[in-house]
Amino acid sequence: MNKALKLIIKKIPPKGYHIFVKGKIQGLDVKFLIDTGATKSVVDRSFIEKHFKDQPIKKTEHQTTGLGTNIQNSEFVKLKRLKIGSKSIKPIEFALIDLDMVNTAYTSAGLDPVYAIIGGDILMKYKASIDYNDALLIFKK
Repeated sequence: MNKALKLIIKKIPPKGYHIFVKGKIQGLDVKFLIDTGATKSVVDRSFIEKHFKDQPIKKTEHQTTGLGTNIQNSEFVKLKRLKIGSKSIKPIEFALIDLDMVNTAYTSAGLDPVYAIIGGDILMKYKASIDYNDALLIFKK
C-alpha cells in the first residue's frame, strides 16, 4: 500500500534545491531533510541532548564520513517513535552528528534549522521514491 507525503522543496542559493518533509521524533515536531546521497539517517547531537537526555547512545570505534568531515568514533541513537509525515517508521538507529555547519548555511539562506536527515537506509527500507513534479515522497512499503 503506497503512502504519499507532501514535500517542501526550498531553493538554496545560487541554483540548488533541498527537499524537506514534516514529521515527529518521539512526539516532537521536526522538519526532516531528505538526502538521497546519505547512506545513513542522522540526527543532530544537540537536539538529542536537549530533548532526550536519557536516550542511550551507542559508541563504536569505526570511522564514518559525512558532511565534509571524518568522525573517528561514531555514535548512534535508536529512535523508537518516528513519523515521517503521517508514515510511522519502525524503531531505527540514527547516527549522531553535529549539524551546526548545515544550520549555519540554512540560516544565512533564510531557512529554518534542520535537526534530522533521512538517508538511504530509511528510503530503501520503505521503498521510497520522490515525485518532483507533484512534490511527493511516496513510500511503497
